[in-house]
Amino acid sequence: MLKAIGKGSIASVIAIGLHLVRVIVWIGFAGLSAAIVAIPLIPAVAEWISHIDGVSIDGEIDVDAADFVEVLRYFISFGVALYVVERLLELLKTLRFGSPFVKENATRFRRVGWALLIGELSKIGIWILAAFTGADVEADLDFTLFVAIAAVFVLAEVFREGARMKEEQDLTV
Repeated sequence: MLKAIGKGSIASVIAIGLHLVRVIVWIGFAGLSAAIVAIPLIPAVAEWISHIDGVSIDGEIDVDAADFVEVLRYFISFGVALYVVERLLELLKTLRFGSPFVKENATRFRRVGWALLIGELSKIGIWILAAFTGADVEADLDFTLFVAIAAVFVLAEVFREGARMKEEQDLTV
């Protein structure tokens, strides 16, 4: 049976999984970053290429603002996921070393909560952009996610109080 903290713990196993997730999310984020830059340039580059002698572009290049909005939605989601995974790895590092109740972890949980909240509220901006561009983008606000975000903020306060209590205990011993 795995122990909760220390080397060879559940935290270590989770950290391995999060490292794998981080690599996958980084790859996706890099691709989306390239797409964010490329999508606005595609029509202009295609037009420029079509004016080169001996080069013809068969078919129509159908890239519009709606495509940009959809890629932007994924870009924001992957950015938030990457930020959260990085903070979780920092949290797990303290757990693996046996000292999770430190002030830094309270700050990390708070930052995870803010990142998730910003990511969820960014859907409102995506809706507005989608309305202006005619993009067919699904960006539903999820009440359950807001409850989970509130739980993350509560965990931040639990860790802040746990760190304070640990400091007091360390001083009295």
